[in-house]
Amino acid sequence: MHRNVVGMALIVAALVGAVVLYEGLPPAARQIASLPAAEGEPGTWAEITVDYPLDGTLFPPEMVPPTFQWRDGSRAVRKWLVRITGAGDKSGLHFLVRRPRWTPRPRDWEALKHQSLDRDAQVTILGLGWGRRLKVLSHAHLCFRTARDPVGAPLFYREVILPFAEADKHPARIRWRFGTIDTPQAPPVVLKGLPVCANCHSFSQDGSLLAMDADYANNKGAYLITPVREQMVLRPEDIMTWNDYERAGQTFGLLSQISPDGRYVVSTVRDLAVFIARPPLAFSQLFFPVRGILCVYDRQARTLRALPGADDPNFVQSNPTWSPDGRYIVFARARAADLRETRGRGLTPLTPYDCEMLLKDGRPFQFDLYRIPFNGGEGGAAQPLAGAAHNGMSNYFARYSPDGRWIVFCRAKSYMLLQPDSELYIIPAAGGEARRLRGNTRRMNSWHSWSPNGKWLVFASKGYSDYTQLCLTHIDENGDSTPPVLLSHLTAPDRAANIPEFVNTRPGAIVQIREQFVRKRW
Repeated sequence: MHRNVVGMALIVAALVGAVVLYEGLPPAARQIASLPAAEGEPGTWAEITVDYPLDGTLFPPEMVPPTFQWRDGSRAVRKWLVRITGAGDKSGLHFLVRRPRWTPRPRDWEALKHQSLDRDAQVTILGLGWGRRLKVLSHAHLCFRTARDPVGAPLFYREVILPFAEADKHPARIRWRFGTIDTPQAPPVVLKGLPVCANCHSFSQDGSLLAMDADYANNKGAYLITPVREQMVLRPEDIMTWNDYERAGQTFGLLSQISPDGRYVVSTVRDLAVFIARPPLAFSQLFFPVRGILCVYDRQARTLRALPGADDPNFVQSNPTWSPDGRYIVFARARAADLRETRGRGLTPLTPYDCEMLLKDGRPFQFDLYRIPFNGGEGGAAQPLAGAAHNGMSNYFARYSPDGRWIVFCRAKSYMLLQPDSELYIIPAAGGEARRLRGNTRRMNSWHSWSPNGKWLVFASKGYSDYTQLCLTHIDENGDSTPPVLLSHLTAPDRAANIPEFVNTRPGAIVQIREQFVRKRW
């Protein structure tokens, strides 16, 4: 984009610097060193669209060198000059590149991070062509900064193959990684080869417990809760099952969450869900619950009971999350699906025919966020959360900030998981005006987690690839966020990363996870 600050004096200085610093320019281009200016006036330059990073991006101090990516409006451009200057830096750094993408060398990136600490680094990209004289044909300008606030915690996340139907057939190809963002390589794989499907996971507030869905055989309600160690073994004694709730038939135990203190787990039981495999690679499944109530498992008492106030069979109550002090649960609620047009009965899983009937004529299915007191499992009256309920949209995946001040949630036109139009919004924890996060990408923003220090939010996005990638956004004390920071180095190019969670523990706290429970029978 054009900025008035990009004057001809700056352009000449940049081009002269490039010729001095780099070899390989054709002889005609070297003429610029003795010329007062290059050909081509700013008003005639084509626009360069910078896809990443966006203007105003704030990088964490641990960030590895990012890859700048852009699209040029001029087809005659043969090379690009990238010039970056920091505050008080008159000469700047110059880089001549042959493709519309560029990754700084590590030593250059460290210098740039130092220069941009809490202050703007100015980036100018010029598209160059030449004949008898060097020509500037296109341009772009943006700024970025480096934050003082570190991310300060490792991530635990899952990598899956696509389309989802293949991952469903071959669960052993799903793997989990654990590590920090500050190395150019993806974090180590700590769990792989699991012959059964494992899904949603969560950690206790202090990072000492891991809880995870672990479906296998005919027990879709199996759930693992185990201490975090460097060498972890998933044993039969670590497993409970949501099927034990009232022995009412098979249940999945959808979207479970362990409490901050690790004593309780809340989940959706007596559930029915729409699941449809679809052909597009990026959005190869449609999944959302249409019936269910919230159930609480007390690990100390080893009991399962419905949560009063979130157990109305006329609604689907799902996707729960705990406040940091454990006093409240926020969950997604919608009117339960009308099954009269389907063949579904009771708790029998919905057939593909049933799912298609529920989606007939493009019917929307929208969730509202409700808040309920926990009261040691006694529950209470559930109240709609202002800004995230009854707004003509579907609201889901709420997550409290560690200090309990904010809730970030997803909003889409309909449904829940893997929605192309899903965007992240923030509201005060007690409800209020919803503000769209500046960190949203152009396509699907979901599955988010706060860093323990409350400064950064990690989320999954398809803004840059059909294979879901992880991004960061910084959130300040006023709830304002910054453009997305793409963590492309965390994921293999042929895998989709999802369910990222910051863990309040040290790097290296998990080295390997092995299973020893698959042969158990209920």
